[in-house]
Amino acid sequence: MERVQTRHGAIRGRTVSVPDGEAVAFLGIPYAASGRFLPPSDAPSWQGERECTRFGPGAPQRPDRATGFTMSEQGCLNLNVWKPATPTEGAAVLVWIHGGAHLYGSNTHPLCDGARMAAAHGLVVVAINYRLGALGYLTLDHLLGPGYTDSANLALLDAIAALRWVHATIDAFGGDPANVTVMGQSAGAAMVATLLGMPATAGLFRRAIVQSGSGERAEGRAFGEERTSELISLLGLDDSSAERLLELPARAIVAAQENVIARRSTGSSTLNLAFRPTIDGRWLRQLPVHAIASGLNAQVDLLTGTNLHEGSGYVDVRHGAAETFLPDLEARLAAMNRPGVQRYRAALDQDTGRSSTAAEALEACIADQLYRQPTQRLLDARAAASGATYGYLFRWGRAGHSLELPFIFRHVDDSDAARLEVGPGRALPVRDFMSAAWAAFARTGKAWDGYEPQSRTTMIIDEHPHIQHDPRGALRRLFSPAGTP
Repeated sequence: MERVQTRHGAIRGRTVSVPDGEAVAFLGIPYAASGRFLPPSDAPSWQGERECTRFGPGAPQRPDRATGFTMSEQGCLNLNVWKPATPTEGAAVLVWIHGGAHLYGSNTHPLCDGARMAAAHGLVVVAINYRLGALGYLTLDHLLGPGYTDSANLALLDAIAALRWVHATIDAFGGDPANVTVMGQSAGAAMVATLLGMPATAGLFRRAIVQSGSGERAEGRAFGEERTSELISLLGLDDSSAERLLELPARAIVAAQENVIARRSTGSSTLNLAFRPTIDGRWLRQLPVHAIASGLNAQVDLLTGTNLHEGSGYVDVRHGAAETFLPDLEARLAAMNRPGVQRYRAALDQDTGRSSTAAEALEACIADQLYRQPTQRLLDARAAASGATYGYLFRWGRAGHSLELPFIFRHVDDSDAARLEVGPGRALPVRDFMSAAWAAFARTGKAWDGYEPQSRTTMIIDEHPHIQHDPRGALRRLFSPAGTP
């Protein structure tokens, strides 16, 4: 057991032994308090010593997705800290924001447990919970008044509150508040990219890691109001009775939220992300990638990339009736204002050196639409940044969405990684490379040769990591503005 004094009170953690050594885990620490549809407020203090040896509750979500953790609307704003068991002072800090389509997940996922990163690399690792879905992203001030001006971006405000807690408190755990890296994957990565595009985050972190994310996942106010109208209608409410949202059980709001997602996802091979950040003119003033291109947080070092087959969770490329995928492929290209199927498949074939099936083309297009091309635009938005910028493409094994997580957090030899078809053996050298590279970036801001729009230097992460210039270049050019080399 180890004791730490925080500004809210004393806490007690526990020592955990992992294959990389020993770490001390402090779990379920409250970093803020939450009221429904209100910004996070300061966490209450406590007397005596608080035992922080068990995970705290996650945010309300669909019950069958809440595996391995309890849920609490009032108690979900908590975080975990893992520190090396040997005394440290001034260690680099890595703050993890989990993914889950802005709807699901928590800081308890076993493949993202930070103990092994802390033990192996001497980092202080923090993992946060934040509000999800309608309880984290619902435009309400036009119905409930100015007291709810911030309701559309509460999840982002939760993340900012957690980063402020880290800035004020992490030195008690041996971490350096001036050397903080914020890292996220999928929806968590979109949040990190969005935080980069928010003026309120200036000075809260020195570096950022965006894994399979987007700086373009934000909508205008009209989208927010439409989404709110749809949700309250499913709850049997209207504008005049919207105040009942403050009294309904959280599970009722989550159930209606799931109906909104199901309706909007009908006919699509992917999940509609109806609940996401809103450009509110207050916290988020423009699309994050545009704010980044204009120089916001330009001094922050950035490492960003994607996995090769991000769309494989939606498309089985071994499917026999391949031509049935063509309508979806055509619709996605039209939604992106891109030329038709033939030009897309020709570019894909040029990049892969072989003829693609319709299923392979759809899988690649989903990856391009949701992750790869937004990441390219984020990289290019950093052209004038003073901070370092690094790009990667993870293509080990099937390289599906989320597969990189057990490599970074050093869990490829855990039983929980078996379902991802990772396992030990040939994955271990890739794990060691990737985990060490991420840790080195968090400590020093250095990784490999930097990315810039002329060379487009990218680290290819597979069994033999190597630098490549402009991978998937034919597809990139297809999506680039006219005249871009």
